[in-house]
Amino acid sequence: MSGEKLSTWKDLYRAALLEVDNSKLAVRLEQAFECIERRRNELLQQGHHAHPEQTELLDALQNLRVLRREIP
Repeated sequence: MSGEKLSTWKDLYRAALLEVDNSKLAVRLEQAFECIERRRNELLQQGHHAHPEQTELLDALQNLRVLRREIP
């Protein structure tokens, strides 16, 4: 995934899930967490508390938390 621009939360989330280099995984996780939280805040500020994307975002955060616990 080197060299490509990752901008959406889904791109960063995917990059974290697919990262096989443990030395890069922590950075990928942090980038994904930050972007997902930023998107959640955007939706909340727009009044989209029950927006379907909120469920996706919460699921993604949970999966990243599990992955973070698995880092050696």
